[in-house]
Amino acid sequence: MREGNVAATEPEVVQARLENQCQALREAWEAHLSRGDSDSLDAFRKEAANLSDMARQQGLARISELALMLEVMCGPVLDEQEPVTAEFQDTVSHYLNTLGEQCRQALCGSATPAAPAAQVLMLAGGGSLDDDVEQHLAHFGYELIQVTSVDDMDRRLQRSAPRAVMLDPALLGGADGVIALARQLREQLGEDLPILLVTDTPSMDSRLAAARAGLTAYLVKPVGFDELPELLELFQLDHQPEAYRVLMVEDSPTQARYISTVLEGAGMEVIAVSNPMEVLETLEVRDVDLILTDMYMPDCTGYELASVIRQIPRHASIPIVYLSGETKLDRQLRAMGRGGDDFLTKPIEPDHLVQAVSIRAERGRMLRGMMVTDGLTGLLNHTRVKEELEAELARARRRGSVVSFAMIDLDYFKGVNDTFGHPAGDRVLKTLAGLLRQRLRRTDSIGRYGGEEFAVIMPDATVEEAVRVLDGIRQRFADIRHAGPEGPFRVTFSAGVACYPDCGDATQLTMEADTALYAAKRAGRNCIRAGRPGQG
Repeated sequence: MREGNVAATEPEVVQARLENQCQALREAWEAHLSRGDSDSLDAFRKEAANLSDMARQQGLARISELALMLEVMCGPVLDEQEPVTAEFQDTVSHYLNTLGEQCRQALCGSATPAAPAAQVLMLAGGGSLDDDVEQHLAHFGYELIQVTSVDDMDRRLQRSAPRAVMLDPALLGGADGVIALARQLREQLGEDLPILLVTDTPSMDSRLAAARAGLTAYLVKPVGFDELPELLELFQLDHQPEAYRVLMVEDSPTQARYISTVLEGAGMEVIAVSNPMEVLETLEVRDVDLILTDMYMPDCTGYELASVIRQIPRHASIPIVYLSGETKLDRQLRAMGRGGDDFLTKPIEPDHLVQAVSIRAERGRMLRGMMVTDGLTGLLNHTRVKEELEAELARARRRGSVVSFAMIDLDYFKGVNDTFGHPAGDRVLKTLAGLLRQRLRRTDSIGRYGGEEFAVIMPDATVEEAVRVLDGIRQRFADIRHAGPEGPFRVTFSAGVACYPDCGDATQLTMEADTALYAAKRAGRNCIRAGRPGQG
């Protein structure tokens, strides 16, 4: 439901670009195998970086990650830290084969039409929902389909599976009918299907019956039009969790391949780094849930690496787990005292490894979520936005790419709080946060900068592209009707956008976006202005 790209990318254009870039990468590797010099290897590295950037922009995460690994692997060889060995060539060939398969799958699917709006199927009579609910849900990419009988629902379910189902017990003969239909839906569509009960009976008995039936949510009529999008987004996040991302630091190719196979077989994403001296650079371009490191490695031991990582505040919450053949307890405890969170001893059973990594990664993800997100909106907080901007600019400098940064401010928001109350104002903030999450790319970073001000970091987007996308969101947000104590009301926002490398650093980029925001306010609000290149 998020728009896939900033730039205008019709399926045929995306397909052509991906195919050309994959072909260029293959040809660059063949040229290196033929010539065997550092110039040809550097050319291959640059093609891998180009493919990683292009795939990242298009939301092709697996392709971007594989290409990034190829780029990273070339670094030690080009720096003459490692020789070109048969093992190196075999590993590159393995990654290229995997990458080729991923590209073929993406090319086969790239020309398919855009996915339709997510359907919400509702079995209910009249008066269950406000008249504005259907229109409001459409702003967030949902299509509400209302049916008035179980037979109609069955016919709909035979066509397609909905994102969620809403049931009115009045049409099902009460609690027993709801329980029976809920069980049938679970058997037919799976245990993760969100089932919402819409009722005019807020009694404890009714709520208890719904809980016993395994229903996901309990809504009391009349359901406000701003309640459902937030609930549906929450269900989507709960039932479609992202795979754990594990950074593995292991200098043994055999061990690295074994650990990767075990963890990837359990559905995790593994980023393999053989040289601990490259870990900080990897962390600058990849967010990870856990670091799994060997204890004894040349140049830098595992506990020395942990000490270095803990020097950087933004990495303080990442769990670090040692995986080593070290069996002496005092040495294990000493290593954990240097910044580690757990110690696993080799050899380790696959199930034990998966379970230990999953537990630590989940705890780390929860801790980091509490540390870096805003409590009301769930977006990144002010400090994390600044850290993400610095990290994104560092990546852009290395790759020679662009980054757009936008400051968004709700118009006349003080009047919203004064007129409709702070609870209504909080709902407006949460609505804008949800709309930004759904309409921007997964590669974009979105934060609440403070009060009614938001910030958006858009990698690989020119200022013109960023303005175009944000203006579409501005128009959609202006059409949304928010619930107030005396009836619905509308709110608008203004935004200012600046771009790197027109602005040379994070401070200048923020100042220029802020200046552009105030220009939008002076222009009458409810509009977006771009900063001037080089003006801080």
